[in-house]
Amino acid sequence: MSKLNFQLVTPERTVLKEELDSLSCPTTLGQITILPGHIPLVATLTAGELVAKSGGKEHFINVTGGFIEVRPNSQVVALADAAEHHYEIDVQKTEEAVKRAQKAISETKMSSEEYAKVAASLNQSLTRLNIARKHSHRRQPITGEGVFKE
Repeated sequence: MSKLNFQLVTPERTVLKEELDSLSCPTTLGQITILPGHIPLVATLTAGELVAKSGGKEHFINVTGGFIEVRPNSQVVALADAAEHHYEIDVQKTEEAVKRAQKAISETKMSSEEYAKVAASLNQSLTRLNIARKHSHRRQPITGEGVFKE
């Protein structure tokens, strides 16, 4: 069976580079799933959970936006504004960010521009928190392929 040759890159690092069976990601068109042999496509990523599957392995990654391109021969490249694996999310700091944003919205009079920024920040923090909590029971890699810690 053929595979997707996938690479997820942010300005800071390569988050994932792997051959996959399938890839599901949030786009402005809605949640899409890409399988080997998918037609060429360019789409805008939105904030949400990207799920990359290969064999029995699954990667759950928070993305905050960017672009995804499906090229011929099952080549897929995602250029994300920011991305992090579910186990990299600091739940405590994210909960604090949610509280700060909620407090700012409820207590502060602000312009519509400021409100939009705070609301976007709140949405991003809630998305991160949901992904971290949803997958908190999963093991996380330490280093190298197939090495995990509880």
